[in-house]
This record gives sequence, C-alpha cells and structure tokens, in this order.
Amino acid sequence: MDAHRPVVMPEDEVSFRLAQLLLLLDAVAEQDAKGASLERIGYYDFLSANPFLVVPSEGREASQLRLAGFDPRVLAYASSSQRFTSRRERIQHDLALLVAYGCCKVHNRTGSLAYSITEAGQELGAQFTATYASSFSTAASIVVHRLRKLSDKGLRDQTAGWLRPDGPDSPAAALMSVLGPGPVSETSWEG
Repeated sequence: MDAHRPVVMPEDEVSFRLAQLLLLLDAVAEQDAKGASLERIGYYDFLSANPFLVVPSEGREASQLRLAGFDPRVLAYASSSQRFTSRRERIQHDLALLVAYGCCKVHNRTGSLAYSITEAGQELGAQFTATYASSFSTAASIVVHRLRKLSDKGLRDQTAGWLRPDGPDSPAAALMSVLGPGPVSETSWEG
C-alpha cells in the first residue's frame, strides 16, 4: 500500500455530494412540494447522512435505518460537530451547481429563498441504483419527516443539542457505550 496516497472520502467528491443532494431534495419534495431553505437543507443533509443523531437507537425507524445499513455505534458520530461545519459550508455551492444543471430550482418562499427538485432532477435521481442511494433515501425520508415541523430556530437548537459532546443521548455517550469507560486516573485534580 502506498503510504503517500491521499485518503479520498466520498464527501470530497462533487458528484457524490450532488447525487446525495438530489436524493435529499426528492425526500423534501415528498414532505413539502414548496422546497426548503438553504439553512434547512444544510441540516437535513448532514442529519440524513448521520440519522442516529436524530433517531433513537430503538424503535421502528431505528430498525429501518439498521436494515438500510446505518449503525448508531459508528465512530464518526463522535466528531459530528466538526464534520457538520465543513459539510454545511459546501451546500450553497452544491445547490448552485444543481440549479445550473437544471436539477434544482430556487424560488421565493415567504420572503426567503427555497430550493426544490425539478422534474429533471427527479428523473436523474431515479436512475441511482447503488445500495447507498437507497440507504440514504431511507434516512433522508425519516429525518425530513421528523424535522420538517420544527421552526428554523427549533431546528437550530435541536441540532446544537444533538451535536454536543456531552449528555446521555450524545454521540460521545454512544461511543462510550461501545468502548466502555476510559481509564480512571488516580491523581485528583481537586485541591
């Protein structure tokens, strides 16, 4: 194995991100034909790729996600907040590309811009046959359905809670349930 070969993540590839956004926009269209704002799409996009930040690890939706190939114990959940920031920065560029390609349209929705999938975008998305496309579509449908009724502020606040490194339902807590408690220090830091 070549030690100097860079690691390429799927999220680093524009075509992968655009395909994922098409699948997400299709899930948004199923819930709201008027589309969604840039901010909301950013949240939906990240949380659809990391659905166990939103969905409790037990229940019908959790079972659907597991069958689709998602696992609540993946180590990536422990670095969710860092990945959220970098992924969100790319959304505007990626949506602009989809608009330029005619797969997405932007319109005024109650004073702000909303993005929605076009018929051409739906036709292209329907051609994706990879297992991941099916898995991501399942996750996007669940996530959008759970979050669409939240106000923008509610969505921001709820996501901030999901991305916190502490708390019983945090990614760090899920990771600790897999790894067990860390080493116990014999040195006290208190007086």
